Amino acid sequence: TSSSILSIFCPLLKLFSNSDPTAPRNKGMETALTGFSSMARLPWGSQVSPLAASRPQPPLPIKIYEFEACPFCRLVREVITFLDLEVEVYPCPKGSQFHRAIVEEKGGRQMFPFLVDENTGVSMYESSEIVRYLLRTYANGAETPPFLFQSVLLSGWVPTLLRAGRGMMRFDRAVEEQPRKLLELYSYENNQFCRLVREALCELELPYKLISAGKGEEAVAVRLEQGIQGSTRCPYLVDPNTDKQVSDSAEIMKYLFENYVRA
Repeated sequence: TSSSILSIFCPLLKLFSNSDPTAPRNKGMETALTGFSSMARLPWGSQVSPLAASRPQPPLPIKIYEFEACPFCRLVREVITFLDLEVEVYPCPKGSQFHRAIVEEKGGRQMFPFLVDENTGVSMYESSEIVRYLLRTYANGAETPPFLFQSVLLSGWVPTLLRAGRGMMRFDRAVEEQPRKLLELYSYENNQFCRLVREALCELELPYKLISAGKGEEAVAVRLEQGIQGSTRCPYLVDPNTDKQVSDSAEIMKYLFENYVRA
């Protein structure tokens, strides 16, 4: 199962993920490792289905409880990009002070990913079941990407290992109060720079609205028609709590660590 496989890698990755995420990083190394991570998961998590992009967003937000380093959570995020969905993400890093308890309360155990869709009254664990549900409910006629499920065991672990546990542990100096409003992130799963921002959001356990901005003319046209800022450059962060809009992964991470870390 996903939980048993994760238990093999987690102790080793913890040694790396406990490092201070606010400390200076080797920019060249960071870019290379997150770039190789994206290459390992090609072609998944980049392209948007034109059929899915032409579908209206669900009336109520789909909620995903997950953590960035988990390969099974990654599979769900890849399908969210493919389906051009806007969802609410509730990061559940190890050491969580907020969201893991909610998952246990709603589902009875702390296992990830966990989906709640109030549009249909569905809540579920298991990445494969979540993916099948999302495709069945929101694909709008789009076919399942080839070899999607098989790919998890073949290369799904590569980003987790290359990123050495980033996006797995809650930073011990993360703020102890949740922001009043959800942050908003324009992102697509396999963008190497979006990954760096999602890792930071997870380590700070900051919930956010994920606005899929994957590649595809239909998807881009829909976002531009809606007048959404930041839709053609990712990552792009909007923080309604401070009325700040930030582009460029390095600037976004700097902003997050300056505003959501205790001294």
